[in-house]
Amino acid sequence: LEAIMDGFQVMPIAEAAKIGDIFVTLTGCTKVITTEEFKAMKDGAVVANSGHFDVELDLEGLQKMAKEARRLRGVVTEFSMKDGKRIFLL
Repeated sequence: LEAIMDGFQVMPIAEAAKIGDIFVTLTGCTKVITTEEFKAMKDGAVVANSGHFDVELDLEGLQKMAKEARRLRGVVTEFSMKDGKRIFLL
């Protein structure tokens, strides 16, 4: 509600995944971003979890759907998908 009042466009994650570039979670909820959303994301999407635990992102699902995962820098991991798309996890 606060985001709407501040003039931001608000939508379900299933819609946002198709058009967003950067996704940051800090809800405390489990599986906020699942494999379905990862599949819908654009090449080069950046995903980060700012919560205390890593349960907000389906990291196991992301690992399984990736062709390769490699550490680029200290806190950046690139997941290369089978279709050539890349997702960067911070």
